[in-house]
Amino acid sequence: MKAKPGHENARGVRFAQERSAETRKRILEAAREVFSEKGYEKTSVAEIISRAGIGHGTFWLYFRNKEDLLRHMLREMVSELESLDWYRENHLDEITVETVQDLEGIIRGVMEVFRRYSHIHPLVIRASVESEEFRRDLDELNLPFARILEAKLREHLERGLCRDLDPEIVSRIILAMMEFTTVQWVNGSLDCDLEKLAHNLSVIIFHTLRQEKSE
Repeated sequence: MKAKPGHENARGVRFAQERSAETRKRILEAAREVFSEKGYEKTSVAEIISRAGIGHGTFWLYFRNKEDLLRHMLREMVSELESLDWYRENHLDEITVETVQDLEGIIRGVMEVFRRYSHIHPLVIRASVESEEFRRDLDELNLPFARILEAKLREHLERGLCRDLDPEIVSRIILAMMEFTTVQWVNGSLDCDLEKLAHNLSVIIFHTLRQEKSE
């Protein structure tokens, strides 16, 4: 029995979509490999194309240039962070930072994602210094954590658990510290395991959120 034309068309569309997704995946995997080996600045689009085993015209169907490709990788990283339970803004009231351990769970989850994307996170930070567009992309990545820090600082100020702090400024300082620490960690300059890193960052942030009262 012959398949109906509509069914054949649907199969053709699915095949084309699957083939397109596979090609995009090959390009991204090739880019990750070459970026890891040579660094972002020294990598050329031609090298990515060669590693992916595709034609030059095929690359331009999916990405405008090397910067567009890096931006796509950043969006993948953001998507992974969005899968974390605490990331969504409507869960803010459910987040507690009453102990160092509360913070460690959050920090560990973030650093795990950063480790999986260690080949691009430092590149995005460097690109953000030179490009306003990348700066906005990086802000999008940091925004949920910044909101948590700022909200908890305001809450703790109201409760008298900390004092003499501007929540917006302090939250940005902490994020800058975390960005620098992450770059040092993923490139091997800071030699420690994830547990030790998450614990020490959590202790620093916790004692900013909850200051001991002076006698």
